[in-house]
Amino acid sequence: MANEQAVAPRATPARLPEGYNDTGEQTALDWAGVNERLEQSKHFWFSTAGAGGSPHARPIWGAWIDNTLYADGGVHSTRWGRDLLANPHTQVHLESATEVVIVDGDFTLANDLTAEAFDRVRASYLRRYESYQPESADGLFMVKPRHVLAWVNFPRDVTRFEFS
Repeated sequence: MANEQAVAPRATPARLPEGYNDTGEQTALDWAGVNERLEQSKHFWFSTAGAGGSPHARPIWGAWIDNTLYADGGVHSTRWGRDLLANPHTQVHLESATEVVIVDGDFTLANDLTAEAFDRVRASYLRRYESYQPESADGLFMVKPRHVLAWVNFPRDVTRFEFS
C-alpha cells in the first residue's frame, strides 16, 4: 500500500449513547483534515495491554504515510513493544483532548514500505524531529488502521472513519 495513492476511508457520524447530543446536530468531519493532523503529529500515544490485561500507554515518534503509521525502536526491549508482540491490537491517540484523533489498528513487526515511501517516512521524521530519522526501513514497524474516531466539536462532529 505504501507505494499506492492512499484511498480515503468511509466517514460516518459516530453513534453516541443517548443523551450525549441533545441538539440533534451531527456532521461528519472531512478525512483530509484528520489525515493532516496525523501527518503533522509529533507524538503518537500507543495504548497496549499486558498479558494480565494491565493497561499501558507511551508516546512514540512515528510517521503517518499513506494511511499507515510507521515507527521504530523498542519493540523487543520495552513493555509496550512486548505487549504489541503478544497482542497486536492497539489504539493510538494524538496529544490533543479537544481535537481528538484515535486510531484503532493492528501492529505488525514487518512493513510494506517501498523505497519511495521510506524516503517520505525519513523526510517526515526529519521535518518533525530535526536531527533523527530512521536509517533503514527494516527497523520500522507499522500500525494499519481498522477505523479512526475523530472530533473537534464534541459531540456534534464525532466521526468514525472505516478502512477496508
